[in-house]
Amino acid sequence: CHTIVGEGAYYAPELMNVFQRRGGGDEAAFKAYMQGWMAAQPLNTPNRRKMPQFHLSEKEVNNLADFLIWTSKVNANDWPPTIEG
Repeated sequence: CHTIVGEGAYYAPELMNVFQRRGGGDEAAFKAYMQGWMAAQPLNTPNRRKMPQFHLSEKEVNNLADFLIWTSKVNANDWPPTIEG
């Protein structure tokens, strides 16, 4: 559903810069955000596509956050072009 470094589906936002976008560069804040956000899915927001509930463990969400933090440090020649991906 998402893209990462511009590859993938364009159904949902780019994930390469989600650490900066939602964590502001703070690893602890980003992991806390990810724990809460993943637990809250699917959100019942009008006119918005729904993210599924994957029932990930705390460790799995932290592993995903670690991957997204790592991804944010890859030199992708200024990709994505905007902070919202």
